[in-house]
Amino acid sequence: MILVINSGSSSLKFKVYDDRLKELAGGIVERIGLDKPFLDFRLTGQEKQHEEFAEMADHTAALAAALGAMKLGGLAPDKIKTVGHRVVHGGEEFVAPTVIDAASLARLETYNLLAPLHNPPNLAGIKSCLVQLPQARNVAVFDTAFYRTLPPMAYLYALPRELHEKHKIRKYGFHGISHAYVVGQAAKLLKRPVKLLKLVSCHIGSGASVTAVKGGRAVDTTMGFTPLEGLTMSTRCGDIDPAIPLYLIRTLGWDAAQVDDVLNKKSGMLGLTGHKDMRDVLARTAWRGTGVEQVAPEDEAERDRCRTAIDVFCYDVARYVGQFSAIMGGVDAVIFTAGVGERNKFLRDRIMGMVKLPGRPKVMVIPTDEELMIAKEAKTR
Repeated sequence: MILVINSGSSSLKFKVYDDRLKELAGGIVERIGLDKPFLDFRLTGQEKQHEEFAEMADHTAALAAALGAMKLGGLAPDKIKTVGHRVVHGGEEFVAPTVIDAASLARLETYNLLAPLHNPPNLAGIKSCLVQLPQARNVAVFDTAFYRTLPPMAYLYALPRELHEKHKIRKYGFHGISHAYVVGQAAKLLKRPVKLLKLVSCHIGSGASVTAVKGGRAVDTTMGFTPLEGLTMSTRCGDIDPAIPLYLIRTLGWDAAQVDDVLNKKSGMLGLTGHKDMRDVLARTAWRGTGVEQVAPEDEAERDRCRTAIDVFCYDVARYVGQFSAIMGGVDAVIFTAGVGERNKFLRDRIMGMVKLPGRPKVMVIPTDEELMIAKEAKTR
């Protein structure tokens, strides 16, 4: 069996596949280290099982709970041969799936500073599996690896070159596992070789990014040195003038921790509206056809803030769709994926209505399956 782990700061998602990549089960442990933790688990084709816990101290406990649920479901953990792990940031060093050993784990830990919200919990999941599943190969699959094909003109920042050469400061790109999966699916649906296609892939969830893919190779993307760059997101600011953090430090007396907290956790839709969930923002616009039930905003000012925030977000996506189409010399299809991208037609239509693309490219909605992609990659190592 193949186990796929996607370990977040307070959650552990998992799926189980047989050796032919047929999905056998999946689940999630939520609220790790918080109050009221729980586990949802489902064997394929059966009803979901829900279990609540008094505590779930860490990812080690979360993995133990997941393995316990698997065992009760008739899936013996000692039959797991391979564990595939999503790792967000692999830098320039890790550009292919990597079997984890002591040396590679130590090297991976050096990238924690580049993705402080994502890499540490990713590695916590790996360490838990090394202890609890000693018979299994652990394989790290990297979100950044899809962007190994970016040309220097796309990944270099106009900074002193030693900052790249010595400190590896450059654009890396993220959501690569998701973008790679939906690009492959798009080629199948279009019945054309991926090498002949020009695609723009929009991964829109709480985190969001747009990637240009020409001939199956990523040629540009919105996220950069970290997942903070690019689009307006749920709590992340996306593109801003780099002088703004300097202003906050010099004029308002903020320290680096305050700046980091605001840009990563208190900006984006949350900063603009007070609501980080796109559904909550849409619900207060008083617009028809949003796909969510409308609730009364506090006042007209809140309604207007929510409307403006939606337009800020849609304009962000639209301008990158247009930009990436232009640099590729056209686009065959624009793909929408991830929670918001897949489920909200109102936003898709609003985005596409803001950009005029030549040739009437197809607009495709393709559900992502990062876990299956990780399982495929891990199996081949």
